[in-house]
Amino acid sequence: MPGQKTVLITGCSPGGIGHALALEFHAKGCRVFATGRNVDKLADLQAKGIETFALDVTSDTSVKAAVAKVGELTGGTLDILFNNAGQAYYAAATDVDIDEVRGVFETNLFGVMRMVRHFAPLLVAAKGKIVNVGSVSGIIPYAFGSPYNATKAALHSYGDTLRVEMAPFGVDVITVVTGGVTSNVSENAVSRGKEVPEGSLYEPIADVISRKRMNRSRAGAMPTAVYARKVVATVLRRSPTWYWLGELALSTWFIATFLPRKTFDFFISRAVGLNELTKLLRQRQKAQ
Repeated sequence: MPGQKTVLITGCSPGGIGHALALEFHAKGCRVFATGRNVDKLADLQAKGIETFALDVTSDTSVKAAVAKVGELTGGTLDILFNNAGQAYYAAATDVDIDEVRGVFETNLFGVMRMVRHFAPLLVAAKGKIVNVGSVSGIIPYAFGSPYNATKAALHSYGDTLRVEMAPFGVDVITVVTGGVTSNVSENAVSRGKEVPEGSLYEPIADVISRKRMNRSRAGAMPTAVYARKVVATVLRRSPTWYWLGELALSTWFIATFLPRKTFDFFISRAVGLNELTKLLRQRQKAQ
């Protein structure tokens, strides 16, 4: 259809942000290419008229095949590349498994770089947009999430530089600094860190950490459909450099902009139970 925007979204499995984005872009009249590692999980999107195919952002072969497929279907252009695929990881920095962390970086950061590297010709031809799903976790020192936090902080910096580099070609780059959203990214996290390992520095408060995690409410998190509606409306209308959206997004912006960074430390230590560990260690020291 002449004038119809083309959009490719990574990580579109049900229950996540990508799935909601695919539905919303489709509802706005865009031609959507919804992708994921397992295309069978995208059957409901296909049933609604959305084009789906398998895409693994960690594989050069898979990404190159996707470029060829999209280029053939669109005549060599792509209006919007939406880098959404991501993987969470929970563990204390002193308990991480480096091989597992490499896998998280491969998806969250190198996967985005790979997509941009290979889809750039199609985006330049369309003078299109690259949208990266960032996170407040790249700004907040959220304890027991340092690998994931690091991937998002790196992605923010990468997006800023990419924005400058792509500007001469008329390609806009948007980072969506995402707060709490009712996505399934946490459920799909690497399992390490779900339990504090034996011998961990944090073993004395293992029960506290588990309880805090279980009691953490998602009541304030933004529904994925609402998030998708706001993001799609913004991306189709304009090109902000950073777009803050989701639970805690604006408060994170405020603290990061106007208050000392240690302000985060105060709130995070209480949110995850580290203040209780501090008290326990002090009590032990006094008892010696």
